[in-house]
Amino acid sequence: MESCEICGFAWDAVPTGDVATRVADGAEEVAALLADPHAGQRPSVGRWSGLEYACHVRDVLLHVRDRLVIGLVEDDPTFKPLYRDERVDLGLYHDDTAEVVATEVRVAAALFARTFDRLSVEQLRRPVQYAYPAPATRTLLWMGQQVVHEVEHHLADMRDNARRAG
Repeated sequence: MESCEICGFAWDAVPTGDVATRVADGAEEVAALLADPHAGQRPSVGRWSGLEYACHVRDVLLHVRDRLVIGLVEDDPTFKPLYRDERVDLGLYHDDTAEVVATEVRVAAALFARTFDRLSVEQLRRPVQYAYPAPATRTLLWMGQQVVHEVEHHLADMRDNARRAG
């Protein structure tokens, strides 16, 4: 079973019916952690702040939601990368505030969950070419499971940041 080398997340362990709920629950906790007064501070060099992790989660939710639509319309599509590190390095999150990002994470999670929940079993089986964690043919279901991974993995990063600051 494929799993994340860092957090142990196993994609196949997430049932279809749990994707939307786990995304919404995780996003709610991501948003809540932004109330930490240290959320905008990096705990160490090379580690993102909680706010940067939340911005990334927001962007993943929006980006993969669009990829779901592309996967429904195009046959076996390949996707451009999200450019996660470049978004941070280019300062694209520099002026984002915790309050605004908390709202955006909640909205993005609701949009993603609503879109994902509308997909039929047949649609969830549609193949796509996905570059993460290694280039492979995936399915729209796997993409939903990947969003759960992104939310829960970075939620753990944010919790760790909060522990370090506390």
